[in-house]
Amino acid sequence: MEQTNGFYDFCIPYNKDDKVLRGLLNELVELGYKTIAIEQSFDHSKKEPGKRGSEMFPEPHNIENIRQEFANKLKILQRITILYVDVNVSHAMGVSLNLRKFNLIAGQPKTEAALTHCCTSFNGDIITFDPTAGSRLLVQRKPYLIAVRRGMYFEIKYSPAIADSNNRKDMIKVAQNYCTKGKSRNIIFSSGALHEFQLRGPYDVANLSYIFGLSENQGKNAIDRFCRQLFLRAESRRLGKTIMFVKGNGPIVFSDSSDENQSDHDVPDEMDALVKETTSEEEPERECSQANKRLKVA
Repeated sequence: MEQTNGFYDFCIPYNKDDKVLRGLLNELVELGYKTIAIEQSFDHSKKEPGKRGSEMFPEPHNIENIRQEFANKLKILQRITILYVDVNVSHAMGVSLNLRKFNLIAGQPKTEAALTHCCTSFNGDIITFDPTAGSRLLVQRKPYLIAVRRGMYFEIKYSPAIADSNNRKDMIKVAQNYCTKGKSRNIIFSSGALHEFQLRGPYDVANLSYIFGLSENQGKNAIDRFCRQLFLRAESRRLGKTIMFVKGNGPIVFSDSSDENQSDHDVPDEMDALVKETTSEEEPERECSQANKRLKVA
């Protein structure tokens, strides 16, 4: 299993311009991030008719050169965000081979029915929303709790709030809805930054918890602990059932409880034998003493 370290940023949109993408990654390194995910979007609602049973999801972008360049600085994952409007996306995801090549799968519903499906049945890891589309989609309490029980995480992107004040109001409304319906459980913070000037340090991002209705611990976990748990869940989804072999380096000592019980029972037997020997030795001495007393009396 791949190893990751905090802090995390699971939403760095892919940019064809390598200069811009490298600038984002260098800024992330300077800010103290260790694990990031490059996002690739796919709109399932614009699929062509007649491709229900074929492969419709794209392959991940080739970023091996970037991974090698930042090998000792960043752990770079690949993520796909699926925009969809109906439940037909489940069948397409079930037969897709390209989805298995992504480390993370996020769902971005466009309708209320899709939002309910994303919380209850979507075979992914992250539930996100479009900050530029307003706050017209608000999750209900029951789907929210089902998503938490399934191990799904809700994503809040902070870069759109920096770029536009209207987006900031909508994001605060959505975050407050998460607080009201589910006490802000399973929330992670991501940047979604298109430019390096939209990035912020991990501790600055954690302080956004007061604006979005989260506690201090929830704000810290949103960029560290919860992201680690999200990664482990995604790996278990990708790998499925696995077998682990544990090999010990030192000597192995086997103990049998029956020997211990037997040794415990042997101790009283030895004590009883010693008592019998001492009593048998004391009896002749007592007889001799009594005989001497009789001679003196005579």
